[in-house]
Amino acid sequence: MRNLFTKTLAVVVIVAFCSLTIVPTGWAEERSDEETESTPTQYGLGVASVFTSLPYSIGKFVFATMGGIFGGFTYVFSAGNQKAANAVWDTSMRGTYVISPRHLKGEEPIRFFGVPPRRDEAPAESSMPEPAPAPAPPIPAPATP
Repeated sequence: MRNLFTKTLAVVVIVAFCSLTIVPTGWAEERSDEETESTPTQYGLGVASVFTSLPYSIGKFVFATMGGIFGGFTYVFSAGNQKAANAVWDTSMRGTYVISPRHLKGEEPIRFFGVPPRRDEAPAESSMPEPAPAPAPPIPAPATP
């Protein structure tokens, strides 16, 4: 009987020690804004984002489609100038298509006109292999007198 009591006491002491040292570190974790907001606020932002996204997304889709078409015309009429066509395509086809609750709270900007990618970003990898360098011309042997 005494052996059972000792084992039970040891288990209780271990569980109490763990609950005092391990569990509070999990409670100290920061909570996100979504966890601290009330459910009606989250619901209201969700409903507002759906009803604002409907007309906005239709307008953005039409604008992007027209930009795609006019970007193609720009490419053709500029004799294949990819830079000019990308300027039209980036402005019209990039940007925000759906309004989310983060947009409504001001945590994320709404960009109707797209922003071109930064120049310091690496360009997309091409599937074409790099051409081999041209061989150097032979060096003539020096003339001996």
